[in-house]
Amino acid sequence: MKKNLWIIGIILFTALFILSAVIFKIFVIEILPSQFYGALIGVVITAIITVLLLQGQTASEETKERNVKVFEEKTKRYNKFIDKLWDIWDDRKVTLEELNELINLLLKDIIIYTNHLTVDKILDSLLKISSVVGKEELNKKSSGVIQSEIFNIINYLSEELKLGGKIEPDMQKKLNELERKVIPFIIQKEFKKKYIQETIDILNKTDQVNFSSINYEKGYLMCQVKNSNVYFTAGPLEREISNSAFIGIYVEFWNNRNFQKYRDAVRGWRKDYLRGGLFWYSPSDIINFNNTEEIEQKFYEVTNKDKNINFLANEIIKHYQNWNIDGKKI
Repeated sequence: MKKNLWIIGIILFTALFILSAVIFKIFVIEILPSQFYGALIGVVITAIITVLLLQGQTASEETKERNVKVFEEKTKRYNKFIDKLWDIWDDRKVTLEELNELINLLLKDIIIYTNHLTVDKILDSLLKISSVVGKEELNKKSSGVIQSEIFNIINYLSEELKLGGKIEPDMQKKLNELERKVIPFIIQKEFKKKYIQETIDILNKTDQVNFSSINYEKGYLMCQVKNSNVYFTAGPLEREISNSAFIGIYVEFWNNRNFQKYRDAVRGWRKDYLRGGLFWYSPSDIINFNNTEEIEQKFYEVTNKDKNINFLANEIIKHYQNWNIDGKKI
């Protein structure tokens, strides 16, 4: 709009100047000096050059403004894509659904702003990731492939923006060292949450037990029997590696004296457990969330096929069904 106004203004000014000169020649002076015509031509040439310069300046400003907007949009979309990569990698696994989400983002947000060679490299990385996801087991090796290709994708996008940032091999090595210190705790937290939830789901779905509520409290799985003060408890599920765990039938003694004749002991912590309702297990039989090496190994297995989840739930079900003292059942 500014360019058009300038052009119109210069054309009008030149036309007006020429018209004035012609009128002046016809009605005022018959013979004008040659300097006048030279000045007139100079004005016209200056006007033309000014228009060309303004056009070039305007085009340059428009290109610069467009480039700035494109860069801002590229940065926004690339950051969104990278954020999604890290969100997906947060649990150290990539599912086929998550991979499909990355592909959709690539097609929708990345391709139109990215050199086709860079897009091709990103597709190669996603293909390598796809070769190790969607299988029954995800191990450390396949996890390493996923991590490496995520780093590669970040580098490709960084090159596209020409910011100079890049995850070099030495940096990857240091990142891996840091992850080895952090990952066990991330895995422990993730696996613990999933393990407890799947165990609860098994107990809730079976009709062999009647638990009104199941909670995880202070290292113990607490299963309330029929809205009563009786609980099946399993744990501690967070303990020293060499320590044993147990499943017991718990009733807090002081407020439930009607259970006194069924107490496992007269005094001590066992007084709060029913007779014949304490079942001890070796350290490796029941899951231990503090055993980071074991947890990391199980983390890469398909959780619903993990024998320890079924074992823990099945043992609780078995003791619920079989407990019988003086002819009394649960």
